Amino acid sequence: MSVRLRVFTNILTAMLILNAVNMAAGYLLFWFAANPYAGERLVSNAGLIAAQYFTLGGFVVLILTGIGALWAIGVTARHITGPLRRLKLAASEIRDGNLGYELSVSGTGRDEFAELAAGFEQMRIRLKDSVRMQEKAEMERRAMMASVTHDLQTPITSIIGYSEGILDNVASTPEKIREYAAVISKKARSLQALAEDLSLLSQLENAQIPLDKQEEDLSAFVSELALEFSGNIQGMQLDTRLVPGLRVLIDREKMARVILNLLQNCVKYKKPDQPGPEVSLALVKRNGLAILTVSDNGMGVAQSDLPHLFDQFYRADASRGRQGGSGLGLSIARELVHLHGGNIWILNNQGGGISVNISLPMQIAGGEK
Repeated sequence: MSVRLRVFTNILTAMLILNAVNMAAGYLLFWFAANPYAGERLVSNAGLIAAQYFTLGGFVVLILTGIGALWAIGVTARHITGPLRRLKLAASEIRDGNLGYELSVSGTGRDEFAELAAGFEQMRIRLKDSVRMQEKAEMERRAMMASVTHDLQTPITSIIGYSEGILDNVASTPEKIREYAAVISKKARSLQALAEDLSLLSQLENAQIPLDKQEEDLSAFVSELALEFSGNIQGMQLDTRLVPGLRVLIDREKMARVILNLLQNCVKYKKPDQPGPEVSLALVKRNGLAILTVSDNGMGVAQSDLPHLFDQFYRADASRGRQGGSGLGLSIARELVHLHGGNIWILNNQGGGISVNISLPMQIAGGEK
């Protein structure tokens, strides 16, 4: 019931009640004044008595009318001021930063105040979620800055140390100078890789990277990358089980970066006693998706760390160190896969190591999904 209809109903109800009371009072007064059993004295003074009763009745009617009007005004005011008071209190709480304060909507009414309260509550929930997301983003930004600072300190310290060694003639022979220069070059390249990865990740998160998609046989594409990669890794054992003919739309350069990053991680995080990494690649078709799985039998990660492996600079185990790289590879891989309309997730293997799974939408005849 709307507020306007509720006010009108309250006033109409009060008027009907007052009219009924007035009619009853008037009827009683007339009946008593004209009652033939009141005696001769009452009859002889009927005019005076009737006037007195009518005067008294008028006062009674005025009093009852006033009480009824006050009652109607009070009921109407409660319907209006009550919700406004609760809304004002909720606004004050939110203004003071208490975003957990819930605005209760009493009753089952569907008037304007109930709609206003419901809208206000939705606004509070969205504002609370927005603040929570901002706080999370700020925490992630601070963590990223701390990680970037940490990853910059080591190569910069090495570059300064080795360059000062050359300047101070610590490296006094051509061989030593070349050795120091090689270290400086290596550390400088790691800084360059970190800067490039940060720039790429920023562009990906802001959707500023265009894709040059082409239809490819994913089996042939992955096989070519894996064979070329394994040929440069000493002792690497590669097992491939790739279903042929699964065609997808991909940007070759961007998707190659994703797959090569996964293969490089298999090498970085192999067990120390392994002569070389053991990697298996599997490609299957499932529910219109091409699912590629890259598995290893390396060091693996704790189950609690799996949801965080795609976080920027996340270290699953401090004892493992960075093992080279910028620490952004999986974050970039996730963004690139999502940009292709796919998904990526990681599972632990029962025999040790992890499996990284990538799903991509397949193409059917005619180029339609």
